[in-house]
Amino acid sequence: MEDIINKIMAEWESDPTIHAKSLNLVLGATGFLKRRKILSVHGTTESATERDRAIAIVRRQAGDNYDVEDQIVVVGAPAR
Repeated sequence: MEDIINKIMAEWESDPTIHAKSLNLVLGATGFLKRRKILSVHGTTESATERDRAIAIVRRQAGDNYDVEDQIVVVGAPAR
């Protein structure tokens, strides 16, 4: 299961529009006998566009094998 995390993180890190250091992934399970896998995405982004791009990558990599739970908070650009 950790292979999917590595794939997503590698794609995030190669995308210059995503600040991967502020995002993380958590694998879990739900349902009867914990058979349904959940991929939760936590962290913060500077824009809704960045969040949407990050989630799109997760959904594409997850396919039908995981439920994706978006827990990303958009905080805006940091003050300089």
